[in-house]
Amino acid sequence: MDKINKMIRESKYSELNLGEVRPSGWLKDQLEIQAEGLTGKLESIWKDVGPDSGWLGGKGESWERGPYYCDGLIPLAYLLNDKKLIGKAEKWVEWTLNSQKEDGSFGPVTNQDWWSRMVMLKVLKNYYEYTKDDRIITFLLKYFKLQEREIEKHQFTLWEDSRATENIYVLYWLYEITGEEFLISLVEKFFLKTKDWSAYLTHFKYSASAQEYMDWEIFTAITKEKGLEELYRYEREHATREWSTRFEETHIINVVMALKYPALKYLLTGNEEQLKIVNEGIKKLERYHGTVNGMINGDEHLSGNSPSNGTELCAVVEYMFSLEILFRIFGETGHADLLEKLAYNALPGTLDPEIMSHQYDQQVNQISCSIARRQWYNNLDDSNIFGLEPNFGCCTANMHQGWPKFVKNLCYKTEEGLFFGIYGPCEVDTTIKGNEIKIREITEYPFKNQIIFEFEKAEAVRFPIQFRIPSWADSCRYSINNEPVSTVSDEKILVLDGAWKTGDIIQIEFITKVRLSTWMNNSIGVEYGSLVFSLKLEEQWNNISGSEAYPVYEIYTTQRWNYALQLDKEADSEQFEIERKPIENQPFTVCSAPVTLRCKGAILHAWGVDRNSADNPPLSPVRINNAAEEIELIPYGCARLRISQFPYFEK
Repeated sequence: MDKINKMIRESKYSELNLGEVRPSGWLKDQLEIQAEGLTGKLESIWKDVGPDSGWLGGKGESWERGPYYCDGLIPLAYLLNDKKLIGKAEKWVEWTLNSQKEDGSFGPVTNQDWWSRMVMLKVLKNYYEYTKDDRIITFLLKYFKLQEREIEKHQFTLWEDSRATENIYVLYWLYEITGEEFLISLVEKFFLKTKDWSAYLTHFKYSASAQEYMDWEIFTAITKEKGLEELYRYEREHATREWSTRFEETHIINVVMALKYPALKYLLTGNEEQLKIVNEGIKKLERYHGTVNGMINGDEHLSGNSPSNGTELCAVVEYMFSLEILFRIFGETGHADLLEKLAYNALPGTLDPEIMSHQYDQQVNQISCSIARRQWYNNLDDSNIFGLEPNFGCCTANMHQGWPKFVKNLCYKTEEGLFFGIYGPCEVDTTIKGNEIKIREITEYPFKNQIIFEFEKAEAVRFPIQFRIPSWADSCRYSINNEPVSTVSDEKILVLDGAWKTGDIIQIEFITKVRLSTWMNNSIGVEYGSLVFSLKLEEQWNNISGSEAYPVYEIYTTQRWNYALQLDKEADSEQFEIERKPIENQPFTVCSAPVTLRCKGAILHAWGVDRNSADNPPLSPVRINNAAEEIELIPYGCARLRISQFPYFEK
């Protein structure tokens, strides 16, 4: 380890191995629903990851979809210890290992692209963490030696150039295990040859929708003649990079993947400016393209900050993964706040309750899900329906990583102890100072902000435990073994040091109130803890597929949706009445919402429909002539039809 620390900087926190954190409570239910849903059934219903996949030796799809699917399948299978899913996972891993040739290359012979292999590298990393199969280490070293030999002359494709962070991430991980110095040399070469996303974030220039920078019809005509990769190579060789650069720099998946770039660069250089770069970059993206659910609008490319523009599901899970890495490396609690916001709002809000269908694009203000022309930048008319493969199949393959990787990152190791930096019901089983430690995190978080940490196994081992205090918490109350309650205010992290033993209990409660946030046209978001709240609308789910087993849904409502909130700026949170009910197996439905807010609102007749979506909220405060009435708000993730950014009028 001493040798390694001389080569690269240390992350603030260390990742626990796959399986050392396992879901419990409602979060385990969520993963089991996913296992019974698309993740468990996808191979039998979608040919792109079926038996003819190129990643299983077939003649079918041979690029990113098999690796994408495995990137979620592997952690889900082992977190649940699901034998059926484990069997599926091992099949993909075994084929991949057996595909490696003497020179180190692997994968489908019809595709030599490095990008799809970058995803499979992450799959193998997670597989090794659980199984400790030494073949993985041998395999990866052999492949990375191939990359070392080839990288100087390798002509990077657009996707390889844009997404090299995924390759670099695994290089660091393998170096920490093996200490092989050539791996860090290879990291340096990747940084030199691929896109500098730190520079992009520093000099961010896309302050409006991509349409302002890249007319899609013109771009399509150009690529129809040349092809995207040919255009990219031509412009790179002739030092113009006009069209391909705009495509690359506005593509939403590229952008959210790239947010981990400054953290990975910091590990190599030790330049602490990288933290400032990524934080300022996130602020710029939020200012120009952000919405209340924490996401950046991208329907397929950066599309401005209208709550009726779309956010791609792939972007949600990739943004989550980037934030998991950012938080672990920098220890910046704001990254964890944002990660929870995405996980508990944007992720469930774009999946159906049985996780048998999904959207390609979700809208923050979504008044119907239907096949219709909307204000997407370049996505198709079916992009916001719930189905197997709306618009394009990348999300069908890539959505599976969201929940499992989130669970894996609920707890980290510090230099001497543990850090619970992200909250959700789980069980942690690891070793501290050579001693086995088992801790149960018992909670209904984020629906309630009380958490119990119960030591199931500890032999009076002294070590510190850190707990993140969310930025939205006014204070934190805690007690140990029912001792008098203590309160902490104005701190980001609570540190408790003790000689912990079996039976010890730590109780924590985050004290907060309903908060209002401001967005496009001075519209208002309503937030409570990690949850964003949306207008409750009755939902009519119409299965348009003709199949009950594999449905495709349009969703409508007959209710009025165009409400403005009545706000008394001085009353603050007092104008919201909080109601709770027991948490159910699937809390993310209209009927089972565990927490509800009641407040006052009134119909705003001037707010109507534009291109089959809610028009942009009128500039607030607005004038209302009719009487206010009581309205009901539910968590964003419970609502597939919703208004989440409201105009407001003053009481």
